[in-house]
Amino acid sequence: MKVIEKYNDSEHNPYWKYQLGPDAYEVKDTPQRVAAIKKSLHADQQFEFMTAKSFPERLITRLHPYHDYIKNTALSLQNDDQEFYPDLFPGEGAHRRKRSDSPLWGGIWCTDAVTPIKRKTYEVARASAETALTGAELIRDGHEKTVYALCRPSGHHAGPRVFGGYCYFNNVAIAAEYLLPEGKVAIVDIDYHHGNGTQEFFDEIKSVFTASIHGDPDDEYPYFWGYADEKGQGQAIGTNHNEPLPKGTQLEQYSKALDRILNKVREFNPAYLIIAAGFDTHEADPIGGFKLRTEDYFAMGKQFQSLGIPTLVCQEGGYNIDVLGECVKNFLLGLR
Repeated sequence: MKVIEKYNDSEHNPYWKYQLGPDAYEVKDTPQRVAAIKKSLHADQQFEFMTAKSFPERLITRLHPYHDYIKNTALSLQNDDQEFYPDLFPGEGAHRRKRSDSPLWGGIWCTDAVTPIKRKTYEVARASAETALTGAELIRDGHEKTVYALCRPSGHHAGPRVFGGYCYFNNVAIAAEYLLPEGKVAIVDIDYHHGNGTQEFFDEIKSVFTASIHGDPDDEYPYFWGYADEKGQGQAIGTNHNEPLPKGTQLEQYSKALDRILNKVREFNPAYLIIAAGFDTHEADPIGGFKLRTEDYFAMGKQFQSLGIPTLVCQEGGYNIDVLGECVKNFLLGLR
């Protein structure tokens, strides 16, 4: 199986400090997450690493109107220690008297005050999107049946209007847009947190089926999205499906929910499948609430493998580096 990566080292990939939920729990998304995954996959000869290609900037800008804001703000910072956070969120009705790509106007483009822009944020966010695009190209051209894109930073909270949730560009949405001229696309998000940005991108697009299995948003980020009654809108009603699950969920309950999603994928009959793969569903993850075990991810991969569809896996969350690499490897081996 091909593993795609780009700039996944400590020199290029900065630390992000996350503060999630009312308990102010701080989690660091560090380069060590990537190192743990690479160590586990390098130990198995079934995985072949390759560096992501460069792609035109327009493949990102056409989806993300705040692209220039992130790029210009990152370029304006003088050193790696600087972090820029928006401090005012005026809402969509704000009268824009100034240029909206000024760093001070970040509240127009961002959902929260915990997603910093650092000097290398644009560089690594673009590289993460190009990692997904390289994988999409491989399955589109028939070179590979299944590809794993080792994306960092994650992307599934970034939407068509705003970024946030520690996500800057939506890697799976960019990959889906790239594949759509060749056929319908299904996106299944298995991160512990709902893929609200991905859902918003395709909420009215009937050629993309989106689904997410995640912690109940009554208690978990992103709170305002991810409920079971969100089915898509307009001509796309029926092409979105959410499976919010309670804290403490174990494999048996999780697998049944995943089966419901995969049955809907079969009905949709897409040409391609994209999996937004977060592993913060593990029982030892510091910000997850599910009770999945390391060995459970092989069974999950097998469930997806039964679809028999060309598949791109894009890395999302997962913050316990002691188990993350083995979780990813088990999932991919089940998916092969």
